[in-house]
Amino acid sequence: MLFRFLTTGLLGLVVLAPAARAEPAATCQDGPDFTQPTHLATVIAPERVPFVKSTWQDKACPSAQAACREAAYLVVGNRVLVNGTLRDFACATYRGAKGATRSGWIPQAALKTEPPTNPGLADWVGTWTSGPEQTITIVAKGDSLVLVGEATYGAQNPERVRRGGVNIGQFQATAQPTGANLGFTEAADGGPTQPYGHSDDSACQVRLRLVPPFLQAQSNAGCGGMNVTFTGLYGRKG
Repeated sequence: MLFRFLTTGLLGLVVLAPAARAEPAATCQDGPDFTQPTHLATVIAPERVPFVKSTWQDKACPSAQAACREAAYLVVGNRVLVNGTLRDFACATYRGAKGATRSGWIPQAALKTEPPTNPGLADWVGTWTSGPEQTITIVAKGDSLVLVGEATYGAQNPERVRRGGVNIGQFQATAQPTGANLGFTEAADGGPTQPYGHSDDSACQVRLRLVPPFLQAQSNAGCGGMNVTFTGLYGRKG
């Protein structure tokens, strides 16, 4: 907040001016933003809908001008996960059949928002994958969920495999979701699972958000070897 101090003779006047409201960062990249709301949407535009660049790519973007359009595009019927909006654009992530994802700004007018869901415990259950190197298996146990994660870095690189340069990571936790959200800190000594945000930064911490048929995940750097992460957009296997 800006403080302006004006003095006339012995009289002092303090003027408090409201701070300018900051606009959301015009960035839309792969990886969930848990600070933003999320929902499903379907592309309804009859023509190709190109992704639009973020500000970090071009200071004039996102906007409708031709210079902001990217080569990648969506087509009618594609389902996306919207993770935040900015002016007339939605940050949309599309997940392909093999697990590859593509995120970018899409005009909100080209999307139809799907009705919200209220997932139950059974909706979490299954084996979820995010590409070929990340798997989260979830089973129900009473009113809780048992979660087992396995991830690698470099397992798809023949040279890394040849020289034994594949890094691995894993976690196991038991936790209760709150609606569509779940977070935990894995106990390093095999004890009870701790809440997400535990003070031990070296422990594996994961938070999840379920928006069927997608599962968003975000992990810290404590869940395995270098570059191993569980962060990504998951789909149920099978």
